[in-house]
Amino acid sequence: MLTRTTFVISDRTGLTAEALCHSLLSQFPNVQFDIENLPFIDTVEKAQDVVKTLNGLAEKNADKPLVFATLVNDEIRKIISDGNVIFFDLFDTFIEPLEKELDLESSHSVGKSHGVLDFAQYSSRMSAVNFAMTTDDGMETDHYARADVVVIGASRSGKTPTCLYLSLQFGIFAANYPLTAPDLESTDLPEPLAPYRDKLFGLTIDPYRLQQIRQERYSGDSYASPETCQFEVAQAEALYRNNNVPYVNTTKKSVEEIGAYILHKASLRRKI
Repeated sequence: MLTRTTFVISDRTGLTAEALCHSLLSQFPNVQFDIENLPFIDTVEKAQDVVKTLNGLAEKNADKPLVFATLVNDEIRKIISDGNVIFFDLFDTFIEPLEKELDLESSHSVGKSHGVLDFAQYSSRMSAVNFAMTTDDGMETDHYARADVVVIGASRSGKTPTCLYLSLQFGIFAANYPLTAPDLESTDLPEPLAPYRDKLFGLTIDPYRLQQIRQERYSGDSYASPETCQFEVAQAEALYRNNNVPYVNTTKKSVEEIGAYILHKASLRRKI
């Protein structure tokens, strides 16, 4: 398999550049990209040190390093782009056409996308995260009245990461409740969930994948047996159908895909 050395370089966290880089490179599944994130390259001296590293790799390898960058400072950007690299400027790709269309110059401010610029919005995000943690795994069910969504499913089907993603990315108040063996003896909603029927969203998963996940922690336990996993998944799906609870199969979906699907299907509106 072809391998390419790839760098994500930013004057701040690099999260925006990294997300776009991964999205673009995922379109080339037959290439292995060794990706390194270099955040906070915000001085000429740091940029010069990075270029030395990049040039050294270009001399050592047959191919030049791929560089995806979000760099506001013109001097720093030029230092990096003049290196022995294949340079992709993620800002200029979009900023220049936007400036032309809007007939305005951009602010060229560092860190706009991930800085704490609106403290009310930031506080709302943190409140949502705290809510997700407080109500994780069926805790504090009396708080469900505040929830925008209550994610339910068998243990290890992806509830916690989904709720944390929804809270951190969108400011959604997301609780989660595990469907345990006693809950799954019937296809009726468990008592703590019944008052919140309209807020429920179910997760399901391939039972063989569930078994693999559980075995990583509980190998040899009946909790991770094929029979238990098959029973819990089948019963959870029956419960969803019996109570008209929308649900999504998480087996081959990333947490981002699961979160976006729930946001859309449950008609939730982002709060940040």
